[in-house]
Amino acid sequence: MSLLSLALRNVTRNRRRSLLTGGVVVFGFAAFALAGGFMAQSLEGLREGTIRNGLGHLHLAMPAEFRGGGEGSLEHALRRSPEIEEILRADSEVVEILPRIEFVGLVTSGSRSVPFLGSGVDPLAEARTMDLPHALSAGRWLEGSGERGVVLGAGLASTLSVGVEDTVTLLATTSDGVLNAVDATVKGVADIPIRELSDRFLATSVGLADDLLMASGRISRLVVILKNADRARAARGRLEGRLSEAGFPLEGRTWEELAVFYRQVRLLYLGIFGFMGAVLVAVVLLATANTMTMAVAERTREVGTLRALGTRPRRILGMFLAEGAVLAALGCIAGTILSLVLMAVLNRSGIELPPPPGATHGMPLHVRVYGAAYAAGALAMFSTLLVASYFPARRASRMTIVEALSHV
Repeated sequence: MSLLSLALRNVTRNRRRSLLTGGVVVFGFAAFALAGGFMAQSLEGLREGTIRNGLGHLHLAMPAEFRGGGEGSLEHALRRSPEIEEILRADSEVVEILPRIEFVGLVTSGSRSVPFLGSGVDPLAEARTMDLPHALSAGRWLEGSGERGVVLGAGLASTLSVGVEDTVTLLATTSDGVLNAVDATVKGVADIPIRELSDRFLATSVGLADDLLMASGRISRLVVILKNADRARAARGRLEGRLSEAGFPLEGRTWEELAVFYRQVRLLYLGIFGFMGAVLVAVVLLATANTMTMAVAERTREVGTLRALGTRPRRILGMFLAEGAVLAALGCIAGTILSLVLMAVLNRSGIELPPPPGATHGMPLHVRVYGAAYAAGALAMFSTLLVASYFPARRASRMTIVEALSHV
């Protein structure tokens, strides 16, 4: 008779103990799967939101631009950007090129002046690839590169007490150190989830930003949208090489290198999930070790009988390990079913999570099927059950036949 059939018979022989041990495995596995699915969904949503809210996949600029110090004055600006764009568009992975003029300044509504973080953009290209142009709480997005309008963050618009079609004045310092000002019309108000950014965000066309900064066609950087975000690092090296060969010594930064908040949240989630996983493994190990120790102790005479009939200690040890593996397999199967049911209930519940620190609003609770979490849960449950079975089984298999038969 095989070890598997023996393990199945022994598991079904004491149903109460098997159900108790299996229940611990079921809930432990389901907790692994649900927590991993929630973490994966949250990180994926945060990643896509970070990329599609304006960051893009890859930034290309002069090396000094990434080291700071220009303070948005175009000190390290790109020249001949149309030629650079032509080289970039020849790459099969490139979907869109977004020119950006990054600058800072003051915006005034007449009675109040507030500092802002400005970005001159190509409105049509941004609308094709980014989510922000389609997530305005009021008004509309900019319509052309020469439009004399701005889109304000909701916090900034509230501070200035302005709305759509109101006029504001932008003040900024040019690269020559001259203070310049232009008038613009508020065309839209953006609902930005990060409060600090909402209080300072201002977007305008590259034409108006060029006039304000007297840029003469210069831009701060080029944002590249790729077909696949996971290939950003490879694309950076490839594009840097092509540009260098063409006489443009630009450097690139991937979205993950620039997204400090995303990296911090990812590390936090991994730490939380790792700690929770360790606690779950400890709980399952203690619970199953107790029941497996009791099972081995109650069957010590059975072990002695098997030894007397010629069964080798290694086979006895394998028999108890097989029982642990069977309990782990059955528990993981039942845990998978339970996790899928709970996942469906949670996803349809409409529960709204509270906003994270620094955010203006929360997000609906959503958990997705994440294969790695199921694999990690199965590995943890099998490892735990095998460890819980090994030590008491090893002790029983090493007992002398006389000692095992006389055990009470």
